[in-house]
Amino acid sequence: MIGRYAKANIRMTEGCSIEQELSAIKEQVQPVMARLKENDLVIERENEELAQVEVQIAELQARRDLILQRRDGAVAVGTELKSSARQILKAATEKKRALAKRKLIRERWQADIDGGDIPWRRITCLIWGMFSKRV
Repeated sequence: MIGRYAKANIRMTEGCSIEQELSAIKEQVQPVMARLKENDLVIERENEELAQVEVQIAELQARRDLILQRRDGAVAVGTELKSSARQILKAATEKKRALAKRKLIRERWQADIDGGDIPWRRITCLIWGMFSKRV
C-alpha cells in the first residue's frame, strides 16, 4: 500500500495527473468488469434453469404422491371387495346348504307322508327344523 502511494507520488512529480492514472486504471478494469457481467448473466440463467428444474421436481413428486395415494386407495378398495366377495360367497354357500337341507327334509317328509308311516316324533322334529331357521 505504501509502495503504491509512493509510486503515485513519483508519477505526480513526473507530471502525470490523477485523471490520467484513473483513466489507465479504468482501461485495465474494463475487461474484468465485462467478464464479471457475463458471469452474472450466466449465473442468472443457471439460477432460472435451476428454479425450473426444482419446479419440475416438485410437480413430479406431487404426481408420484397422488399416484401412490390412488394406488393405496385402489389396493384398500380391492381388499375390501375381496373381503366382501368372500363374505357373500360364504353366506351364499351357507344359504345353499340350508336350502339343500330343507329340500331334503321336505323330500323325506313327503316320502313319509306318501308312505303313510309317519312317527309323530319325526314329524315334530321335521317341522321344527323347517320353521326354526328362516333362510
